[in-house]
Amino acid sequence: QERMRAVVRSLEERTVLDPRPGRTADEAAAEAAAALPYHAEALRAAARAFDDVTYGGRPAHAEMYDRLRTLDLALTHAKPRLTGTPS
Repeated sequence: QERMRAVVRSLEERTVLDPRPGRTADEAAAEAAAALPYHAEALRAAARAFDDVTYGGRPAHAEMYDRLRTLDLALTHAKPRLTGTPS
């Protein structure tokens, strides 16, 4: 759970996501996927895993953590797609 929260925090710090309290894991994944489309599938899978553990009562396991760690590292080096218009 905390690793997913750290991924979202990191994306907010990099301004890939606007900071927004109360954002769900699914919302964060969808918003991040718009800027990082290459990682969209992994972001959605991470959100599902977060929901399964947090709300579905499923146990977390090492493989989930490893996938989140790998995603976190990949996102650290990913260049977001810019969508704004120049001034």
